[in-house]
Amino acid sequence: MSETLQEIINKLWVAPDNAEWTPKTDTVQLGDVRRWLKSDDIEILGFTNALIDDARFRIEPPFTPNEYKGFVTCYYGRCLKEDPDGEWSDSRYSAGATLVNIFASLWRDSAVPREILKELKDWLGRLYAEGDETLRTCIVTATLEHLFEQKDIREFFSDWKQHPVLTMAHKQGSEWYLGGGKTPLGKPPFGRPKRK
Repeated sequence: MSETLQEIINKLWVAPDNAEWTPKTDTVQLGDVRRWLKSDDIEILGFTNALIDDARFRIEPPFTPNEYKGFVTCYYGRCLKEDPDGEWSDSRYSAGATLVNIFASLWRDSAVPREILKELKDWLGRLYAEGDETLRTCIVTATLEHLFEQKDIREFFSDWKQHPVLTMAHKQGSEWYLGGGKTPLGKPPFGRPKRK
């Protein structure tokens, strides 16, 4: 039987109304996280994402890079496609912006297999190619423009220039840095503030 969001919150937090929440533990079992990540409820996925990103918690044993990539593609893919308006789930544009930091952080981590980054790039390309104009615009403006500020990441995506559909994504994504656009990249994907 799957847990409700409130049951998960109650397991991890002392969560009074109108007051600061206090963690009940600093360790979360990977088995619990894996179970929550199988939920169809995007709010549970969003809450679990916030938990993964919360430096006050340690997942034991830790995620493998491949498991983390699987979670990123599942959760953020849904956010990009569905544009949820929940308390815990990310909107389309906040998901796209967070992907910049996740990708840049993984890019700079030499322990992360380069194949994981290739799979994330290919996944992002599929989302763009299969998406409607609204999703494509989000991927370009929230994600690609800011990833492409980094020359080495931009070059990693250079194969898109030869793709019949992705060439436009690459061209539009490059316009930001060519025009002098600059944002801070590569913050670790954990510890970002979340609602509640």
